[in-house]
Amino acid sequence: MMMQNKSPHPMPQEEGQSEQQFLPHVHRNNMHSSPPQQQPPQEAKCFWKVLLAVLLTAVVSITFTLGGSYLFFSQQAAARQTKSDLGIVATKGSETPTSGSEAADETKAPSSQEADTATVGITFEQTPENTEELEKLAKIWELLQDFYYQDYTDAEMIALMSEGLVKNMGSRYTFYLSPEEREHDKEGMSGEYSGIGAIVQMNEEGNYVITRLVDDAPAMEAGLLPGDVFVAIDDKPVKDFKGVESLASAVRGEEGTPVKIEIYRETTDENLTFDVVRKHITTANLSYKMLDNKVGYIYVTEFSGHVADNFEKALRDLLQQGMTGLVIDFRYNGGGLADECIKMLDYLLDEATVSVIKGRMHGEPLEETWDTKDGMLVPKELPIALILNEYSASASELFSGALQDLGRAVIVGVQSFGKGVGTRTWDLDDGSAVQITNFEYYLPKGENIQDKGIMPDYIVELPEEARNKQISQLTPQEDTQLLKAIELVKTK
Repeated sequence: MMMQNKSPHPMPQEEGQSEQQFLPHVHRNNMHSSPPQQQPPQEAKCFWKVLLAVLLTAVVSITFTLGGSYLFFSQQAAARQTKSDLGIVATKGSETPTSGSEAADETKAPSSQEADTATVGITFEQTPENTEELEKLAKIWELLQDFYYQDYTDAEMIALMSEGLVKNMGSRYTFYLSPEEREHDKEGMSGEYSGIGAIVQMNEEGNYVITRLVDDAPAMEAGLLPGDVFVAIDDKPVKDFKGVESLASAVRGEEGTPVKIEIYRETTDENLTFDVVRKHITTANLSYKMLDNKVGYIYVTEFSGHVADNFEKALRDLLQQGMTGLVIDFRYNGGGLADECIKMLDYLLDEATVSVIKGRMHGEPLEETWDTKDGMLVPKELPIALILNEYSASASELFSGALQDLGRAVIVGVQSFGKGVGTRTWDLDDGSAVQITNFEYYLPKGENIQDKGIMPDYIVELPEEARNKQISQLTPQEDTQLLKAIELVKTK
């Protein structure tokens, strides 16, 4: 069954900064059983029955039932003296697993006594392959609990399994966020947080690179530069962080507190250490101005909340000032919210299909068309040039690729990053979250740019001495990419 939707604005969001909420697809089945009742011995012949019952409750087992279901991670009563079992239950292929929401409707709330012995389950189809893998998992669990040199509780082991499952799905954009990391993630998307004011992206080699600094923020004042590569934060090596959000969470913290940043600077081939004091940071997702020759210039730093509203205001102001050509700069823009991206395209296009996404939703194939609506603000004849660099990614590539494919704009700069997938973020009950790579997006001509990026119409490199400078710090002579874009859109 294919789920098809045709909508002017996308439901999915891009990057880890999405606020779209969905229920996680974990099947929770409560299995109720009464605790064993101990009776005083009445006859000698009962001795062996009692002994057998005690032994059985102490054995870690995989129990197969007549219904074709089995439970592993059975209660280890003697070892842990716990009243709860954690089970993973497999059913026959003819049976349909019940989701958590359905189970809640069909199962009455357990009594307090039943709640103490309830089993949380995840259902699988019973196949030889599943059986083999579950038996192996049970053995690994037993070995780790018996022989690992440090002791972990069951809850800690389960948490590690959850994080490991997410981490090993094969996409670097799929990861788990702790409650603290999720809170910092939301703060970053709001444009206000306590930190040092350094924007970080992961490059193709897996390094965490500073791509942009907030003007007059602690990072800039301390001497950090775009292009610096993180080595450690408070002496914790970067290899111990599981993603950009995890690293950013470590850099952020209470206003007025210090953080030790160690970086590698390629231009001087040295490691440097900075002690930076965190401050309250307010970031702008967009800035604009009128250049000479009535060329409007808009620099979009990220597709965060309300950027489309700010884009509309900038366009209206520039048009009122008599704009005859437009340059939109996406250098170092790592993406953001897909919905904001499509709203911005509304102001530059008539009704058009800007992307088709393909992925999965609720276990079924998903295909959805993203269209602009009739909200164009600028004249059709207004020339538009876009500037990209190797750190322009995701939503900035979707925006630029759509305008390029539809013949509405030309692109200047260098080949972009190449992120042709989008993610959704699910918030969990304890404040943590899981970000999941959910779909691929295809540009109007049918291309997916994952790991390929967008090739500019005009390839223009910055001079070597200007490549690690802030965009705002480039002189007109140094910014050869902007000079070329202006040349392409200015009218005689």
